[in-house]
Amino acid sequence: MEAKASISMKSDSPRNKFWRRFRRNRLGLAGLILLAIFVFSAVFAPFLTSHDPNRANLRSRNQAPSSEHLFGTDDMGRDILARTLYGGRISLSVGLVSVGISLTIGTFFGALSGYSGGAVDTVIMRLADVFYSFPFLILAITATAVLGPSVYNIMIILGLLSWPGSARLLRAEFLKLKNVDFVAAATAIGARPLAVMFRHILPNAFSPLLVSATLGVAVAILSEAALSFLGLGVPPPAPSWGNMLSRARPLHILANMPWMWVAPGTAIFLVVLSINFVGDGLRDAFDPRQDLGRRK
Repeated sequence: MEAKASISMKSDSPRNKFWRRFRRNRLGLAGLILLAIFVFSAVFAPFLTSHDPNRANLRSRNQAPSSEHLFGTDDMGRDILARTLYGGRISLSVGLVSVGISLTIGTFFGALSGYSGGAVDTVIMRLADVFYSFPFLILAITATAVLGPSVYNIMIILGLLSWPGSARLLRAEFLKLKNVDFVAAATAIGARPLAVMFRHILPNAFSPLLVSATLGVAVAILSEAALSFLGLGVPPPAPSWGNMLSRARPLHILANMPWMWVAPGTAIFLVVLSINFVGDGLRDAFDPRQDLGRRK
């Protein structure tokens, strides 16, 4: 009996419940698998292709897909497959790092705003309103034009411009949780405000923030692609999916050489789609009502 009880307790652990809810969302699971494939191909790009993504070969320029170049070559004779794989490193890195910056800033300001209230809350939320009053892409274009196009500048700019969403979401969770019993108990025994904020409230408010951050990675990847497409993103010859699409803008390439834009365009589409599916799966996995509906 004790062994059965122990097995039952393990099967009902929060981790197992989370994974069980996530697996019920078939699209979320498919998105996770597809995203893992893209991450794997980006990390192990040197082992998946023998071509140098930056090596030009004018004798092989504008070649259609073949056994030597599976995805064809671009107008400088560079292998499209190699550039797509290596470009995934930059695009995925920009998405992850920029969201990490945004999440760090948004977590601090959102927690401080929701827990403190009063004048602190007003100042932080009005600052967030200032960011919201300008179109995101216009601000990103302006900042990139001033600072200059580079991978690191894009990461920092996208992270600094996208923190208000995380801050607002976390503020709402803190306003809901700061008056519950366990927070009052922690305050009564003399816990410091920072300890109450980040040790007691934040772990219980982090679930919706994680889902939002997951979707934010997709937005950052699209933003990087848009900036690179406009010539303000990753500077050549380093490949990114955005600047690969930028090189395929001429009409004769769009019409006659589709292999130059199909690979990076499809990669952006599939990665963003899979991240959105994973975000939906995480939303369901963090919702305990899924178990109640299953029992009924």
